[in-house]
Parts: sequence; structure tokens; C-alpha cells
Amino acid sequence: MNFNNIPAAMKALPQWSCYRLKWDENENKFRKIIISPVTGKFAYCNNPDTWTDFDSAKQYCEKYKFQGLVFALTSGIVFIDIDHAIDKDTGKILSENAAELLKLLPDTFAEISVSGTGLHILVRGNLPENALKRNDSKGLEMYDTKRFICMTGDLLNDSVTLADYSDRIAAINREFIGERKVQLRPSRHIPCEQSDEGLIERITKSKQGAKFQRLYNGDTSDYQSHSNADFALAAILVWWTRDAAQIDRIIRSSGLMRDKWDRRTGDTTYGANLIANALGLQPAQKTTNSEM
Repeated sequence: MNFNNIPAAMKALPQWSCYRLKWDENENKFRKIIISPVTGKFAYCNNPDTWTDFDSAKQYCEKYKFQGLVFALTSGIVFIDIDHAIDKDTGKILSENAAELLKLLPDTFAEISVSGTGLHILVRGNLPENALKRNDSKGLEMYDTKRFICMTGDLLNDSVTLADYSDRIAAINREFIGERKVQLRPSRHIPCEQSDEGLIERITKSKQGAKFQRLYNGDTSDYQSHSNADFALAAILVWWTRDAAQIDRIIRSSGLMRDKWDRRTGDTTYGANLIANALGLQPAQKTTNSEM
């Protein structure tokens, strides 16, 4: 990893962890394992306590001979990830979408990904609320919060700064990712009087708190699969709120959140269908709101 090429604006933020590569025999490829320099255990993109400053992360990375550093997105920076964009041997741009995005977003930090074939583009700005984050047909993703970026510093151009494209990022997101058209079932969309933060705090203090916290932090060890853990978290939330949109937001903010959540399944998505199913397991109206 080339530490010197990381933008100063990112170095100034205490949002750094490390990654190491581990060979996965089942998938026949390397997996990225995100490690916290603070705890020496897994880092989480929704838990700032597992991040540290750039210099500390760099020292930890070099000490344990890890492959590189990881940046946690919070807000103010948009990350564009394009798969199969570059010829690994020649460096030639293979993706028309990548070539077009580089023209639309010039003079900003762009690096080759860990695989050597992907492209990362980072700019200042924020995505619109409820913006779609990925388009599988294009091999393209866009994020601005609750996401890790495994950095390389392997520059595609000469820029080591983040250009401000706040004025065009929403339009680019719509053009390259698309617009959200699938809605959760209206009959299940009953607004909750509590804020997301207030609801999370209340659940954490309840008898379900320990189980909820493990799931919210992304711990799937108690379940046969990640999908089972997804449903378990949804089931807890359904007991507290009938607001499907609020359940969706909270799960998106959790450590369980993954690309599969927005994957199309017929005329809906994996996440929307899971929430609808979880809501269907509960009575239409709760007669009590006491803590479990």
C-alpha cells in the first residue's frame, strides 16, 4: 500500500482500521478481514470505537504486516466502486461506465482496487436520502456512510485530493445506479413515534438488549446463516415498531447490512421482502409497548 497517496482530508479523520487478506478455499479467492487497531479484533463500519487515527492505524498495519488500511465512511465523502474496470496487466480502462465517470468527476482521487481490476473514485459530497447504492448489471456501487473502503493508494491519475462534486453527485447516482421504485407494503407502514436512535437505545436497555446488540454489531455466530441473523434482527424490531421504513433504516445502519439487502427478488428486494415477512408474523396491533 502507498500510504503517501492517501488524501490529506481523509488522513485527518479518525476513521481508520486495517485489513489483511485470507485465502478462502471454498470461493477460491482472497477475502478481506477488517481488523481494529484499537481492539485487535474485528472492526465494524458502524462502530467508531473500533477505528483510530491514520498514523496509529499505519503503525499497527506495518507492525503486523497487514496488507493495508481501511477507511470508514461516515458523511461528506462519496465512494464509487466499479468492478472489472481495469486491465490488470496494462492498466487500460475497460469499463465504459468507469471511463464516463472519470470524465464527469475529473481531478479527484481515484485508485486501483486491491484486486488490481477494480476502480475507486472518491469525492466530497453526500448521496440523496434513500438513494440506491448498487447496480449489479453495471458492477457499480456508491456509498457515503456505514461502509469500509480497503485503500491501496495505487493512483490512477495524479490527484491526491478530494474534489467537491456536491452539485452533481445526486444526478450521477440516478444515472448510473438508478432510482428506488420498490416500496414496502403500505398496510405495514405505520409510523413510529420514536426516533431511530431512541428506539435503538430503548431496545438495548430491554431484556432483548444483549441479543439485539450482538445482531446490530454484525455478529452472526448464533445463527446458521447471515440471512437467519437478518431475520432475527427484523423480528426484534417488529416487536417494537410497525414502521417498515424505520425497520429498514435501522437494519441498514447495523453491522449486518450487506449488498444482498437491495438485491432484486422478483418485483421487490431481499430486504423489503424480509421485513414484510417479519411483520406478517406479528399481530396487526400491539396491545402493550412495555419492554421485554
